[in-house]
Amino acid sequence: MKQRVFIALLVALMLPAVASAQLITTAQTITVKEKRVVEDGYKGYQQSIDVPIVTNFDDDGTNYVGVNYIGGYRFNDMFFLGAGIGINFNLFYHEYDGSSLYNDGSGHAWTFDNLVSVPLYAHARLYLRGAKCQPFFSLSIGGLLSGNREIEDLYDVTYNPSVFFINPAVGLNFRGKACDFYVTAGLLPHYKVDWIEFWNYGREMELERGWYCSMSINLGVTF
Repeated sequence: MKQRVFIALLVALMLPAVASAQLITTAQTITVKEKRVVEDGYKGYQQSIDVPIVTNFDDDGTNYVGVNYIGGYRFNDMFFLGAGIGINFNLFYHEYDGSSLYNDGSGHAWTFDNLVSVPLYAHARLYLRGAKCQPFFSLSIGGLLSGNREIEDLYDVTYNPSVFFINPAVGLNFRGKACDFYVTAGLLPHYKVDWIEFWNYGREMELERGWYCSMSINLGVTF
């Protein structure tokens, strides 16, 4: 009888220790799983706000500063695909286009960008492995949309200075607890109207387009 009582007391004393060990093991398992999720990276909808600075140091090309919003889906730690929209302000704004009009009603005009343009583009990022600092490649393809402009001295003749662009870049993403910060540097090849030839006082005209290339720097935050 005493032996049975002793065994019962021993089991009763061991039960709290076994339960405590089980709880510690479970907590450790949960911690490991949470850590693995962090290491695998964010997955789901992701958004960024950045400030682009674009210039070729010449008013023949595209030069602006602005603010962009980018939203899209982060598929895993390496790949993001989305779209961006924003507003840009031209650094070399000219109120009027320079033009030359000859006696026979023919002439030509140099073209410039409007003060404000709206970027609309597709955006992709490919991240490389990294803990606190991730290198990545980005690619944006789209347009800088703008309203019509009138040619100086020919106010009934208009053209649209909207621009098609491609923007490949390399960047660094710095991970934080609440959000990430990033910086990119790249090139911005763009296709735009650069010259106008006209005849019959602008009733007939031909737009000449060409490729230009600017440099781009973007500073942004992802959350």
